[in-house]
Amino acid sequence: MSQPLPTHIPLIRADLPPLEAIEAQLREVLTNGRVTNFGPYVQQLERDASAYLGAGAVTMSSATAGLIMTLQALDIARGSRIAIPSFSFVATAQAVLYAGCTPVFVDVAADGNADPTDLARVLRATPDVGGVILVHMYGLPCRTDAVAAVLDEEGSRRGSRLPLIYDAAHAFGSARDGIRVGAAGDAEVFSTSVTKVMTTVEGGIVSTRNAALVDRLKRMRNYGIAQNYDAHFPGLNGKMSELHAIVGIHNLARLDALLAARTSKAAYYAARVHERTPFRVMQAPAGTLSTYKDFTIELPEAFKARRPDLIRLLADRGVETRAYFYPPIHEQQFFRGYADRPLPVTEDLSRRVLTLPFSSTISEAEMDAVADALADAVPALAAGDSRLEVRA
Repeated sequence: MSQPLPTHIPLIRADLPPLEAIEAQLREVLTNGRVTNFGPYVQQLERDASAYLGAGAVTMSSATAGLIMTLQALDIARGSRIAIPSFSFVATAQAVLYAGCTPVFVDVAADGNADPTDLARVLRATPDVGGVILVHMYGLPCRTDAVAAVLDEEGSRRGSRLPLIYDAAHAFGSARDGIRVGAAGDAEVFSTSVTKVMTTVEGGIVSTRNAALVDRLKRMRNYGIAQNYDAHFPGLNGKMSELHAIVGIHNLARLDALLAARTSKAAYYAARVHERTPFRVMQAPAGTLSTYKDFTIELPEAFKARRPDLIRLLADRGVETRAYFYPPIHEQQFFRGYADRPLPVTEDLSRRVLTLPFSSTISEAEMDAVADALADAVPALAAGDSRLEVRA
C-alpha cells in the first residue's frame, strides 16, 4: 500500500496574486484614499470582464447581492415563485426569498444541472412561476439551448416570456461549444469569492446584453440612487471596493492560463481515480470547458450509505473533502416548507457526490496521493465495517 500522506491536502488553494504583482496599485489606492465608490479599478474590471464575456458587466459585493438585485431589476412581482434547482448552494434560494419571492424546486439531470424536461413540467404545473434561476453546477455550463427552447415554448403558451437568470457562481470562464458563459438568459451572476478561479477575494459580477439592465443594476447597487441622493429604484450597498477590483483585474488577465492548467490537471486526476477506484469523476464532456470549481466524484450505489466513513477515512489520511451539495436545499430545515414533491435525481446525487481537493496549483504527487487514499479506502467500504481502519 501507499505511504501515509506527510501533509494535509486542503480542499482548495486560492488563486491569489503575489503581493509584488499588485503592490503598486494597492499602495496607490491606500495612499490616495479612494478605496470604494466606483473608482478607476472597479471601472477597469468592468470593462475587462465585459470584453471577456461578450456582455455588459456590473461588479457587486457578492453574487448573492447580484442575484437579489437582478430579480428585482427584472420587475418580477413580489410573491412570485421562482423555479430553481435544489441541488445548489443555499445562496440561490436565499436570494429568491430576499427578493420577495418563493422557490419552487426543479430536479437535475445526471450532470448536476437542471433537467430541462423537469423544468418544463414545473412551469406547466405552476402558473404563478414568475422567473427561473438555473445553476452552472461545479462550473459545467447548463444546456442553455435546451433551456431556451423550454422557455420559448412556455412563453408561447402563456403569451408572455419568463425572465431567466443563470446562477453562474462557479462558471466564470466556462464555455460550451466555444461559447463562453456570460451572455445567456436575461443575466448571468458570477461569484468572485476566494473559492473561485476568477477571484476578487470577495465579490460578484452580473453580466447581461441588456444595456438598460446594466444601468439599473449600477444604480441599485448604490442604494437605488439615480443622482443627488434621489433613489429611483430599490437598492442596497452592493459595491465592490477598489482593493477587490485590483485582485480581480490581475486574475482576469491570467484566467485562461489558470483554466488551461485546471483542465490538464483534471484530466490527469480523473485518469488516476478511474484507474484505481470504482468512483467516477463528474467530468466536462467533449466540447465543454469547465472551471472545475469543484472536482467531484460519484460513489457507486453500493457505497452511498458509506460516504461518512469514506470522508473519515480520507480525513485520517490528510485529505480534506466536502459533500457538495448535501443536504439539497429542499431538504434543509429552513426550506422544507417550500418542497412540494420528491426530487429523485437530486436526492440520489446529493447522497453520492464527494468533492476532492483541487486547485490550479495542486501537484501530481498530491493527486496521486488522493487517488491512493481513495483506493485504500475501498476494501473498508466494501467490508461494510465502519470500525475498520485503512492502514498504509
